[in-house]
Amino acid sequence: MKEILKHTILALTILNLPTFGLISFNPALGSLAAALSLVSLALYYFFIKKSKPLMALLLIGILYYSISGFSFSGELSMFIKDIFRYFLFILSVTEVAKNTTNGEACFYLVIGAISVILNALVFSDEYGRYAGFYINPNRAGLVCILGFAFTYRLANKKYKVIAQLICTLAGIATLSRYFLILLLLVNITSLFANKKNIIGLMVGAIGIVIIINTPAFNLNKDRFDALNSFFSEGEVKTTTITRESRQETWALYTDAIVNNAIIGNGYGSMQGHQGDTVGIKVGVHNTYLMVLGEAGIIPFLLLVIFYASMIFKSLRYFTTNPEYLYLSLIMASYLMVSHNYFYNYIILFFTIWLYTRFGRNMENEEILKAE
Repeated sequence: MKEILKHTILALTILNLPTFGLISFNPALGSLAAALSLVSLALYYFFIKKSKPLMALLLIGILYYSISGFSFSGELSMFIKDIFRYFLFILSVTEVAKNTTNGEACFYLVIGAISVILNALVFSDEYGRYAGFYINPNRAGLVCILGFAFTYRLANKKYKVIAQLICTLAGIATLSRYFLILLLLVNITSLFANKKNIIGLMVGAIGIVIIINTPAFNLNKDRFDALNSFFSEGEVKTTTITRESRQETWALYTDAIVNNAIIGNGYGSMQGHQGDTVGIKVGVHNTYLMVLGEAGIIPFLLLVIFYASMIFKSLRYFTTNPEYLYLSLIMASYLMVSHNYFYNYIILFFTIWLYTRFGRNMENEEILKAE
């Protein structure tokens, strides 16, 4: 029963099945998957041995929702639902994350990456950026780079290379600038852990060659040509690469954030949900700025300190568990390009997963000292 519940939660969470069912099939199927996820979390929490929830995430949530709620003027029922889902997930998923192995996490992430490749090859469209189960190409890029990071712990070299190639192909098919930058960063960082990890760079190069020479992927022409320009003679198309950059989006919110930096502008005001509140219809696409702009300086500082501490903690274990650093860099940087943090259960799950590993390593160190 425990394993069935765990894998149900992992599949629904990491594969984004509730949202995928809602948007790609019909609302009834999406609602059913969402209900199954909530029920599975509740059952796991009440009937399986409980672990202490991550207090930092609870505190961030309490401060964010309470402060942003003072200026909230939207639909109250949706606000309450968002609060309920966030805290239920944080409270219930800790034990699931603690009992999820590297191999299991990698398995579901690779399945997610395969869905992106199938989307590109079998269900291609005019948009030319693919997301598989994840609907949004940028979120799919996050899944692909997380999967790539987890492959470094696979013992079987053949499976490791295959998984890295799948994640690379899928990530490129999203045409996410975030994925491409983080793929390079993770590969370079991995060389400091082990020079043999250069195979990751080779796999990345092979993936790019396959994408460029496989018309069946039918990628977005402008972004694809910009990518291709890096590997061909002639001018690199930097205009396309930098068009609609995150910096331009962030700049739109400068006045609204500065003018209300103490307590923010209220829940949803930085997410495009309440464009009339600040006069901007597009979301800020930055979790740090979203929290600052909606709930003010206190939860913002706590969020920054929390994810900065993840990076510093991971440095401590770099020689034994270098993947901790890759994951912490991925998650801390992803918050700079996304504003859906409090209902992005993938990023929340792997944040908790990583912190359970820090706790486990510290316990092992204390046991060794005692001996």
